[in-house]
Amino acid sequence: MGMSALAALTFATGLHAQQATAQAPASTPTAAPAPKAAQVPAKEEKSKVPDYPDPRTLTIGAFYWQPVPTNGPDILGGKTATAYGSVFGTGKDKAGPMVEASYPVTRTGELKFEGFELKGVGNQTITKDTAPFATQFTKADYLATSHSIVSGKLYLDDLLHPYKFPVSRFRIKSLWALRYLVAKNSIDAPLNKNESSATGNRQVFLPELGIAAEYALAPHVLFRAEGSGFGIPKGSYVWDGAATVAYRRGSLEFVGGYKALGFKTTPSKDFFERDLISGGFAGIRYHWK
Repeated sequence: MGMSALAALTFATGLHAQQATAQAPASTPTAAPAPKAAQVPAKEEKSKVPDYPDPRTLTIGAFYWQPVPTNGPDILGGKTATAYGSVFGTGKDKAGPMVEASYPVTRTGELKFEGFELKGVGNQTITKDTAPFATQFTKADYLATSHSIVSGKLYLDDLLHPYKFPVSRFRIKSLWALRYLVAKNSIDAPLNKNESSATGNRQVFLPELGIAAEYALAPHVLFRAEGSGFGIPKGSYVWDGAATVAYRRGSLEFVGGYKALGFKTTPSKDFFERDLISGGFAGIRYHWK
């Protein structure tokens, strides 16, 4: 094949390729995927489970405390006494009333108040000279004694562990309290020719620190054990403890348990008092809705 024929063939092939390219449809550019819209997380629904099995509201309670029969408070000679004879046991404590009130002040804490009054009477023949409340009594005097113990405790009951909601079936709470207690006394010597008599009182005003453990035996049945106290070395002290079981039905709560309290007034005076009171109690609480 000659050179002229080869050139003609090459020209024809190139012309055919150009025609094919011109006739081919233009490719459509691929559209870029649209950016995904930012997904806004759905608002978490508030838990329908309450923090506590029963609603916490303003609550008042009334109880009846029956102490175990003991000899009652002792009147003991203090640092400034001139006659150190003591009067042991001024009368067995009789059953008396207790009251309480509470109100929730935070999600975890309640401000509570409790108070009681107990009275007792007794008699004895003293074995030493003594002069309580600046009144002289002599050995072998027959004494008729009586006493009244009045106390009030204001405290914060706050959730300590585990710190979660709804509250755990078992939980521990801290107690931060102020306690005021006064023991009032009357002592008479009716057979003494001078018919001596004396009246006086001694007080305790101290903070208390404590802890309480609660366990829900059932949704509306709660077991609680608590204890708190405070003392000054070689001085006054006060402590108390209780174990209770409570059953709540609507606005009413039925409570029963055992309670103990011990105290000593300051021995820096001529005479001070010391006592330990314990016994069972029962009562009812009313919860305002």
